[in-house]
Amino acid sequence: MATLRKGDLAAKVATKLGGPRSQGDAALNAVLDSIREALSSSDRVVLTGFGAFEARQVKQRQVRAIRGKQAGQRVTVPAHRRVGFTPGSDLAAAVRGRK
Repeated sequence: MATLRKGDLAAKVATKLGGPRSQGDAALNAVLDSIREALSSSDRVVLTGFGAFEARQVKQRQVRAIRGKQAGQRVTVPAHRRVGFTPGSDLAAAVRGRK
């Protein structure tokens, strides 16, 4: 199993666009910046067939620490926001090997 990093993805985008790597890098950065800006303002980003990104609110909760000085004791994790991703039907089918 290979790891595809941002630079590798930018090179693939450039190849598909038929231009230099700098063009692929600029296109990828523009898309990622747009997604980042939308999520930071609590907007939902839906890429039909690929999936949906959204900022989700997580409630405060108690967990048992497993490391450090407080190991075994209950610690409070404050309420926060996190990014959630729900795969689209085309992506899910491709991962399962059906497409």
